[in-house]
Amino acid sequence: MERPFAARRALLHPLWLGSLALLALNDHVLKGAGILPGAITGKLSDFAGLVVAPALLAALLRLGSRRSLVLAHLATGAVFAAIKLSPAAARAFEALAALTPFPWQITVDPTDLMALPALALAFRVLVPAMQRPLPERPLAQRTAVVFGALACAATSEPTEPPPPCGPDFCGVTPTESGALSLGNTTEGERLVRLRPLKDSVQVDCPTLLADPESALSRELFAPAEAWLLQPGRGLPLENNDTAGCVAYLVDADGLAPTLLAWSSQKFPTQLVSTATNSDDRLMIPLSLDSNGKLSLGPHEAVFKAPALEDPPAAPGCASPGKTVGVEWSTPVPLHGPYVLESVVSSPDDCHALVLQNQSTMYVCVPGAAMPFKAGDSIAIEAFEIAGGSYPETNGEAPEGKALVLRSDTHTVLAVRGNVLARYESTDAAEPLTEPAVESELAQGCAGAHDECGSLLVPLEVSYLGAHVPSITFLRAGKSLDLADGYGTLHLVRADAMPIRDTECPPFARKSRHYESVLVVSAAP
Repeated sequence: MERPFAARRALLHPLWLGSLALLALNDHVLKGAGILPGAITGKLSDFAGLVVAPALLAALLRLGSRRSLVLAHLATGAVFAAIKLSPAAARAFEALAALTPFPWQITVDPTDLMALPALALAFRVLVPAMQRPLPERPLAQRTAVVFGALACAATSEPTEPPPPCGPDFCGVTPTESGALSLGNTTEGERLVRLRPLKDSVQVDCPTLLADPESALSRELFAPAEAWLLQPGRGLPLENNDTAGCVAYLVDADGLAPTLLAWSSQKFPTQLVSTATNSDDRLMIPLSLDSNGKLSLGPHEAVFKAPALEDPPAAPGCASPGKTVGVEWSTPVPLHGPYVLESVVSSPDDCHALVLQNQSTMYVCVPGAAMPFKAGDSIAIEAFEIAGGSYPETNGEAPEGKALVLRSDTHTVLAVRGNVLARYESTDAAEPLTEPAVESELAQGCAGAHDECGSLLVPLEVSYLGAHVPSITFLRAGKSLDLADGYGTLHLVRADAMPIRDTECPPFARKSRHYESVLVVSAAP
């Protein structure tokens, strides 16, 4: 026969008593003492409270069935989640608590939900303890109820901002780890939404910091994190230790989206004040202007938000559309040779190569780079480019995909990646010296954002030395005839991507991207 539950028995269990002690110690000793970071002390109370609260609730309501104990734990978790996610729920709970001798003040912080697994621990350990045969200790159990209720009621009492420094006394200013802080200098609480850059976004800090408003796009930012800032309080803003620079998109009710950006070298990670009475350059004030509108700043890290739409690109500075490029169907019919029955070309420079006794292969290259005709016998090879020395990669590891189509009269090499098509990759029988190749950002071109928010800046490719009479500059959409049988290079795309979302296809893995085709005629 199952022994009946008695919730009061759990109140003398070591886990419950230890959690109660941790809750009291954290709230009345550790918080604000500087012994532990505020991020840790803030979460300790959540973990300890979620162990203490369900058993205490069950004892106060004298719950005695497994079903009612399950409901007590679920109710505790539901209320905790609601007040940490919803400002409206938090305000309603505060209004209810204001009717008691222990008013609460709740900070809406979705990250506090990481403490919810403590409910599972409490249920697994304390519910079985409620069935164990223990000697009745009514005085000890009543004392535990009283102290548990007091600890839970006092854990979120309203806290006043630290007292300002006076002639004879200076209050201790609370600090947390961060680079800057966002301080609420208004007289009311403010719900602030912060959007950091996505984890998949990679940035070139000099480009970002030179003009944050133009360099960034709103598509690059992650979903918002909501924070409820009390008057006189500051929210620490963290650095990205790997990027070297930081950007946030901030908005609030009554505050238009505003951009924050700074160098982590100029504002390194340190202890920053979480109170607005600290007069230093590490606090970005959230205040009301002379017209009563909410605003951020002044501060050197505050900028206008990126525009919803890019302005038109300057003449000659637009990148090719996303449908323009070098591509081929897969799987590739390997080797051959195959007899070409026909070539069907479309206006968008994609060509259907109808192969005898093989499935049709599709290749997208400029029309001038498709020299084959019906009846030609062509060999096909696809390979990846990795390793080697390619100055146009801007110091990054070479990475590219290549396709070679070879007939008796022509060899066509199509390459896409952060490298350009080169004669040496055609495996031609006649060895030739490679010309010197460099690429630089096109002068006078600020760049534009693609549909993923990545910043594309046109590149200008220069050829010098072998096979060219003088230095020659190429941009996307242009071709270059090289001497000595080297062939004709068609530059289809050439973009730098100093700020990019690496999860956005098709070519954001590297900071530079080229699509090119080299057509080499066979020697007569």
